[in-house]
Amino acid sequence: MTHAILGPMQDERAAVRRWLTGQRASAIAQRALQSAEGPQPARAVRQSLSALSALSTMGRWPGPRDAVSEQAVDEVRARWVRIQKRARAERS
Repeated sequence: MTHAILGPMQDERAAVRRWLTGQRASAIAQRALQSAEGPQPARAVRQSLSALSALSTMGRWPGPRDAVSEQAVDEVRARWVRIQKRARAERS
């Protein structure tokens, strides 16, 4: 009975090992290709915009902010308010 239970589990482990090996090989090949090609800013922008578009289509963009990010955004907005007030006062 133990052999019957371990058989499928070992098959799954082997499949996971093959998948991980393939992922590692793919990452190595990708890094080599990127190194040979050099920076591709236009491609990076296209890929980023494509990813954002896909997320938007799925209703997942913009994503929810975590509390730390929300606090940082609030802090930046407050700083900009102070900067704008100071700039207006200097112009007057």
